[in-house]
Amino acid sequence: MNTKYSIVKNGTVITPEDEIKDGIVVIQNDKIIEVGKRGEVNEPADATIIDAGGNFISPGLIDIHVNGANGADVSKVDSGTFSTMGNFFTKYGVTSYVGTTITAAPADIIKALQFARAYKTENKIDGAELLGIHMEGPYLSPEQSGAHPKQFLALPKPEHYMPFLEYSDVLLKMTIAPELEGAEQLVKDLRERNIVVSAGHTNGIYSEMKEAIDAGVNHATHFFCNMSHFRRDNLKRVAGVVETLLYDDRVSGALIGDGWHVGPQLMKLLIKVKGIDKVCFVTDAMPAVGLPDGIHKVGDVEAVVENGIARLKDNTAYAGSVTTMNVCVRNGINQVGLSLVDAVRMSSLTPAKIIGVANRKGSLENGKDADITIFDNNINIKNTIAKGEVIF
Repeated sequence: MNTKYSIVKNGTVITPEDEIKDGIVVIQNDKIIEVGKRGEVNEPADATIIDAGGNFISPGLIDIHVNGANGADVSKVDSGTFSTMGNFFTKYGVTSYVGTTITAAPADIIKALQFARAYKTENKIDGAELLGIHMEGPYLSPEQSGAHPKQFLALPKPEHYMPFLEYSDVLLKMTIAPELEGAEQLVKDLRERNIVVSAGHTNGIYSEMKEAIDAGVNHATHFFCNMSHFRRDNLKRVAGVVETLLYDDRVSGALIGDGWHVGPQLMKLLIKVKGIDKVCFVTDAMPAVGLPDGIHKVGDVEAVVENGIARLKDNTAYAGSVTTMNVCVRNGINQVGLSLVDAVRMSSLTPAKIIGVANRKGSLENGKDADITIFDNNINIKNTIAKGEVIF
């Protein structure tokens, strides 16, 4: 392989802690080899120059909960699904993502896992890199199922879930309701395979949730959404899911950053309690993101998309979102009051840590993948570089 150098310059480099004015990122093939201030970094003479135009030079954004994009649907996967999604995401600064299935027939979920395995085995990367699959369901609470079709909900019995665990090479995360009968064994079986176990669509109380966290639940899916709040247990008021997950430092959390699902006060509360290293932004975007308003599907669920939101026809729940990760960064700054550095960190390094890829993704550091996005003051994406290649 011929050595190829690229230099991203003429911009402000965003690191996990700081902004470097007049910063430079030096790339060798597909890896970052040096980051710093111009004049303090060795610039190879034969390098290709990528001019940031005075904008911000940021790590590529990472979305660890996204159901589809531009008509492609992880729950109804075909040979073009991950190519369509990957190419779409780069327009919005995303360089890697976790494809998410909603509750569906087991055969549809297995098919998504098979296609993901084949795609990754072929080492195909069309735009943003598919990191793996997140199963959101079918082991969810019927009382908190939201837009998930109730006919496919199931109890976590080994004979039901073990076929999914055969794909532990691509199954990165599973969302479950920890109070369900059999959930504790499922949690142990998932953690044995280094799969992130996320509490979501759950109606539990403290005693049930603590047992599950002790067993290995270590993340919370779309915090505050489809989770029980404190209630009475034999007259005594006890913590529900929200309070338990807020209280327990072992659990990280994801916030849907579209500005619709969760109000700014709640976002501020979660970040205040857990800190930016334990809270990440996600889009929870459904296949209609990038498409015109109208009736669209996620899996077998029909949704109405209009005025920037996706909702069920009966208006009882959102059906995911139609937002993009750069909007989450923008909302973090404008609605939550985060610094640019922190909003970017919650959209890059923090999700990389949660999903276990921070050794190669999530920040502009020597030795990491050359995944970079360039954006202006309003987080409009100008360029996206994935594995050292300018792809948008």
